[in-house]
Amino acid sequence: MTSILPKERSKPTIGLPRYFKMIVEGPSKVGKTTFAASFPDAIIIECEPGGAAHVSCHVLDVTKGKDALKGIRMAITELATDTRFKTVVLDSIDGTADLISKEICRDLGIETIADSPAKARHGVQWEKYANNVTGLVGALIALPKNIVVLGHTKPATYDGEGDKRVMRNPEGLDIYGKAARILYARVDNIGHLKVINIGGKMERVLSFKAGIDCTRGSRHPALCDKELILPAVGGYSVFEAAFLPEAKQ
Repeated sequence: MTSILPKERSKPTIGLPRYFKMIVEGPSKVGKTTFAASFPDAIIIECEPGGAAHVSCHVLDVTKGKDALKGIRMAITELATDTRFKTVVLDSIDGTADLISKEICRDLGIETIADSPAKARHGVQWEKYANNVTGLVGALIALPKNIVVLGHTKPATYDGEGDKRVMRNPEGLDIYGKAARILYARVDNIGHLKVINIGGKMERVLSFKAGIDCTRGSRHPALCDKELILPAVGGYSVFEAAFLPEAKQ
C-alpha cells in the first residue's frame, strides 16, 4: 500500500507572496480605502457611494447599477481573465453582506434577515447568509491577484462593571457572527487599521500583532508581529518594506 504521508518537510513562505490576500478592518474614516488604493494596478469594487471619491485608481461603483450585488459577482468573473489589474479591492465586506442580506430576504419573503421564513427550516436564512458571504469572498480570494477586503468594525462588547468587567467579544468585522469567523479562518492576513497618538502625533497604524482587544494577525512570519505606521497618503511602500530582510530595512 502506497503511503499518502509526506516524506519531506514543507518550506515556509518568505518574502512578499506573488498574490497577497488580506482583510483590512477598522473604524470609519481611518484611511482603509486610501491604503488599499496604493497597491499596484488596483481596481476598487465600490459598494458604498462616494467611498473611493478621493483616491487615484480604477473604481467600479456597483451602486450606480440596477443590481449592485450582480455587479460584484460579474466583476469577479471578469477579473479572473483580465490582466490589467494586479490588485482587487472590495470596499467593503459589510456593504456587500448587506446586499446579500437583502437578496436573501427577497428570496425567502421575509422583511429582515432576523425573521424566520414561513414553512422553512429554522435558521435557514442565517445559513444562506454565511454561505453566500463566504462564498463570494472565496471566489474573490481565488483570483490570481492581490486581494484586499476592506471592512468596518463593530465595537468590542463587555460583561460586568468595574473590576469585574470582562470582554465578551473583541472589536471585529461588522457582519453576522458565523460569516465573520469563517472569513477570519480562510484569509491568511488580518490587519487592523487605527489612528493612535504616538509621541503627541496622531498616526495611522496598520497592526498585525495579535491581541485580545480586536481580531488581527497574520500567518506570514514577516507580518505576524508587525505594526506599520502608514503615511497620510498611500502606504504600499511601507507595507512592501515589511517583507525585506531586517538588514535591508
